[in-house]
Parts: sequence; C-alpha cells; structure tokens
Amino acid sequence: MRILKAGACNNAGFTLIELAMVILVIGIVGALAMPRFGGLLERQYMRRTINAIHGYARYLHAYAASDKCVYSLMFDLDQQILSMSSLNTPGCLGQARRLPDYVIPSTIRILDVVTPEREKIGEGQVMTLFYPNGFAQPSTIHLGGIGVEPVTLMIEPLTGRVQMFEGYVERQVS
Repeated sequence: MRILKAGACNNAGFTLIELAMVILVIGIVGALAMPRFGGLLERQYMRRTINAIHGYARYLHAYAASDKCVYSLMFDLDQQILSMSSLNTPGCLGQARRLPDYVIPSTIRILDVVTPEREKIGEGQVMTLFYPNGFAQPSTIHLGGIGVEPVTLMIEPLTGRVQMFEGYVERQVS
C-alpha cells in the first residue's frame, strides 16, 4: 500500500462512486429547489402589471387635481394595453406629461373590468375617469395568468387609491 507524504498530490482523480454521489446530491438539491422557482417569472410579470396599474392611477389622480382636468385610464382588453389620456374640459390648466402605454406581458391578462354601473366588461376598451375634485370612478380590475393566482384591483372613488386582493373578488354593494 502506497502512503502519500504531506503536501504530495494524488493524481489518480476521483472515483466513479465519488462522482456519482456528487451528481446524486446535486440532483436532490435541485429537485427540492425547483418547485420554489417554478412560476417565478410569471409572478414577477403579475407584480409588474399590478405596479403599473397602481402607478398610472396615482399619477392620474394627482394630475387631475393639480391641472383641473379630467384624465382617463384606458384598459384595452383586446390588445392588453394600459394607456392614459386627458379629456378636454373647460378650465383645464394644462396636460400632464403623457405616460407611455404599458403592454401587459403575454402570460398575464386583464380578465375583465367592472364599471361603476356594475357592468362587467371582458372585451373592447374600458375607461376609468379621474376628476379634478379628487374623485375617481370606482373600478374593479381582475387580473389572471398562466401559473399565477388571480388578483383583484379596486380603484377607490374617494381617494383614487388602488387596493389589491388575492383571488377573484367582487366589489360589495353598499
């Protein structure tokens, strides 16, 4: 039997059993970690879409009050695009800088928008208006997608804030 001295190098390398054990351990760790990362990209797209709707609503609410204009948040349900525009109203002091249209990622969809009249619209275009007095039209937006749970966003009429709820939630009639 050969004995190596301290500092000497064994050029024999790894045995087949040692390599198999390392591959087995890597496989087990990968199998345990994979479900945690599954759907990560879709959840990120959903979060980005929620943030875009929230940002547009806050922006339009602020500029409607400061410019004394009526602004609209447009949901194009066929093209899956979010856009903004201003309505020409008397006494309008100016126009807010136009935000670029937001194209919703292909794995996320606006399922429908519930209007203030409680009409559920699933195709075409739907507007939510933001008024100079600080009010906004109450709207409920349902988002869904591949590999993600549905999310409900509600634009509050008095504050223009966007509330988020997990799942497909209907607005309660008060």
